Amino acid sequence: MKNTLTDEQYAQIEKVTKEFSGQINSLESAIGAIFIGQTYGWRVLRMIHSANTLKKYEKILGLKYEDICPEKTEHSKRNVGFRVAEQIGRYWDVVMGRHKVDRKADADDKE
Repeated sequence: MKNTLTDEQYAQIEKVTKEFSGQINSLESAIGAIFIGQTYGWRVLRMIHSANTLKKYEKILGLKYEDICPEKTEHSKRNVGFRVAEQIGRYWDVVMGRHKVDRKADADDKE
């Protein structure tokens, strides 16, 4: 994966990592979500995490995923929920659970 973070964003993540106080697994998850978001897009992050979880991660990082990750990528359709949402044209209904999708957080090789 090509690094798409700016020098300032990378410096922010490095600073937060060095100065973090709290449950380190939350920091690890917040940083891991950057990698997933840059690979799959922030729309997939919204599909697989609750809004509260992403807000928690963004607070830890001092960065917003929509600012550091593309909206979608060539890999987005590997996510079951994203793929179904694209097919039915109801992204937010799938994200919010108004349209139920089994395995919406899963990735597979189907497109």
